[in-house]
Amino acid sequence: GNGNFVAQSDGTVLYPGWREFNPAQNYIGLLTDPVIRGPFLNVFLWTITFAFVTVFIMFFAGLALALALDKKIRGRNFYRAILILPYAIPSFMSILIWNGMFNREFGAVNALLGFQVDWYNDPFLAKVVILVVNLWLGFPYFYLISTGALQALPSDVQEAAQIDGANGRQIFRLIKLPLLFQILAPLLIASFAFNFNNFNLIYLLTGG
Repeated sequence: GNGNFVAQSDGTVLYPGWREFNPAQNYIGLLTDPVIRGPFLNVFLWTITFAFVTVFIMFFAGLALALALDKKIRGRNFYRAILILPYAIPSFMSILIWNGMFNREFGAVNALLGFQVDWYNDPFLAKVVILVVNLWLGFPYFYLISTGALQALPSDVQEAAQIDGANGRQIFRLIKLPLLFQILAPLLIASFAFNFNNFNLIYLLTGG
């Protein structure tokens, strides 16, 4: 348990540190050390909020588009192809493009607004940017799975509800939406887990 390094030139003695078993002190320090506890809890709560909110808005945006294009309209196949494009582009390229668009001095967003907004140096605005960009990256996925789920819903249940006098809103709220949640629940959980660990978006867009 004793040892040191001695410099041959002047005899300076250096005592190195030794390994010590530390079963749970680092985890306890997360909650007891005020220097670590505050930032850790803020980041942890924001991460949970980000994962919930981003899955919520991506799911309902994709579902709304799937419902809109579930009807027979002119150019439906063209619109479907356009909506899939963000999903086909590599995510890191899209993130870097959006990063440039939200640039304070040269970004297209500020040019469109007509005044300069410092998006990345304000904590609230930076979070808004993150949610907007993640919506752009994720809504095509939820659009695709919602389209498939809508086509898999049993038509006889909806026809029976129409015969019983249910209107379109009642059919969607009481029949379609519960059935969709049953089908898509595993994918929603997987998407939450993915966004909870979504490092690339935060690092490439705001640098943390």
